[in-house]
Amino acid sequence: MTGRLSWALAAAVALGSAGASAQEAATYSAPTGLEVTVGLGFQAGVGHVYKNGLRLNQTIGDVKLSDAANGAVPVVAEVGYRATPNWFIGAYGSYTYIITKENPYSCFEGWECAASQLRFGPQVQYHFSPTASFDPFVGMGFGMVILRNENSGPVQTQAGTANLKLKSSTRGPEFVNVTLGGKWRLGHSLSFGPFLTATFGRYTTRSGDTTLTLPSPLPTTTTPLGYAEDGTYGAFMLGVRGSWNI
Repeated sequence: MTGRLSWALAAAVALGSAGASAQEAATYSAPTGLEVTVGLGFQAGVGHVYKNGLRLNQTIGDVKLSDAANGAVPVVAEVGYRATPNWFIGAYGSYTYIITKENPYSCFEGWECAASQLRFGPQVQYHFSPTASFDPFVGMGFGMVILRNENSGPVQTQAGTANLKLKSSTRGPEFVNVTLGGKWRLGHSLSFGPFLTATFGRYTTRSGDTTLTLPSPLPTTTTPLGYAEDGTYGAFMLGVRGSWNI
């Protein structure tokens, strides 16, 4: 008799626990409303900054992304609205620190070279399993990209050692970007997970100048950058991101 009663109590406790877990899963609803995301990753690219332009070594030719950089570190952000648990509509942006490298076309040996990239535009995402503990998603967008460079260092002239500074701003459309990722649910409002973004764009407008500072008392001269053809490129970003639903 006592044994049967113990089995009955154990079964009741197990059923009660299972019912509570099922009720908890059933009562969880994927968040809607304002959503803010920040992330960090590593970026690599292929293609050109520009083609058939005057390079730093005074030759006419192309400058590839691989000529000038060893990669980059993007900080990404998204702000938007979860119109439904599955659909996110908003805007993206990223600031990217570019890891420059010495090369004969834009950054001579011993020079100080700095570069950064800014991206921004609209984006839409579809979330496949918004109520699950892990929610995979795909996103697509387009926008603008701006690349800034500032390189400077010594050069030899007929008047002696001078300082040459090159400042440029290159911008153009980002025709498309596609993001694949997923989020582990840390709570009702917080989630965290990996992402992979691929972009395709073109640098179409280049502006800036070079400033040559000769030994005193000779004058300093500033010359606008010359014409160059558009540079088409692709970039890939891999990283982690966290989201907060408000």
